[in-house]
Amino acid sequence: MEHRNNSIWYKLRLLVCWIFNLSPIFHISRDKGFDSITQLTELRFSILTLPWGDKHIYLLSYNKEKGFELFSVLKLSDLQPSRNQEELEECKKKFLELDDDADGLKSQLRIEFLKHKHADCQNSMNTLNNKVNSYVAIALVYAGLCTFLFKSIHNLPVSTISVVIWVIFTLSVIFLVNVLVLLRRYLQVKASIKSMFMSFKESPDWQKLAEGIYIDWLKSREEQVAAATLVLNIEKYFIRSIILSTLLLIITTLQPYSWQAKEPLHSSNKSTAEFILLNGEGNFSPQELLRLSKAISPDKKVIFIYSSSNTLGKTTTDFAITALKLTGQNSTIELSDNVFDTKMLIASMEEQK
Repeated sequence: MEHRNNSIWYKLRLLVCWIFNLSPIFHISRDKGFDSITQLTELRFSILTLPWGDKHIYLLSYNKEKGFELFSVLKLSDLQPSRNQEELEECKKKFLELDDDADGLKSQLRIEFLKHKHADCQNSMNTLNNKVNSYVAIALVYAGLCTFLFKSIHNLPVSTISVVIWVIFTLSVIFLVNVLVLLRRYLQVKASIKSMFMSFKESPDWQKLAEGIYIDWLKSREEQVAAATLVLNIEKYFIRSIILSTLLLIITTLQPYSWQAKEPLHSSNKSTAEFILLNGEGNFSPQELLRLSKAISPDKKVIFIYSSSNTLGKTTTDFAITALKLTGQNSTIELSDNVFDTKMLIASMEEQK
């Protein structure tokens, strides 16, 4: 039975352990929770851990039960072992020892009860299957977001902030890989022991029929519990990965250029600077517009350069002049399509004379 404590200090310690549970380095976990932490008993402390689907690999770990371990692997199957044939025979034997009347009425009641429980298991499995189908579709789209994030940060210069960003991105990818591995494990077809109803076929009666349905229900319940555990861990890693990716997306969107710029803009060293508002594919860059807004000063003039056929360039220029309040502080240059890219828009800044 799990120990519950509602004191503020207990919850604070639980929060600290949960934070360390997110990190693969100096990791804190609980074997009985399959690496999750819901209480502060039987904790495992590890120098390094690597989650991999339905197993966790620990390096240099310690827990009270096993002591120090240089290398340890925790498998989900160790926590939820399936019943073998001998255990099923024991369950069958105990079931057949239940009292029954001459007309088999008690067995019929048991059959109706088992049908109800079996239907509950099947409904739960259908719900879990629908969830997994949704997660597969979401994972494919989400992998595209991770690719976009990688492209956004792969050119970052080495700095403290870039190291933090790469750590966040790496953790997010690790969690996503675990989601994909668990999805694959869930979708794998598994063989399970089912009742063959041999004794019922030879001499049918209500009790033997009930016994066969009982064995099938036991196996269905095992499958449902195992599937629910996999889905629970899929959701756990999915949520963690999405939170980290969202944080990374916000960081890279708000202030990317203050970290990416290798050389700051100094008006004393350079009299001009260029900002690519529309690239060669005609895509607008809000980051470049943000850079332009930060570089504007009363003694500088902004020159917008685009081709004569670039309608989007003209519209974007009007927008930038209005948004940045550049009236009287700007000029435009329209070049021939043979001279300038037909999709680009460049804002050039120079000192007013």
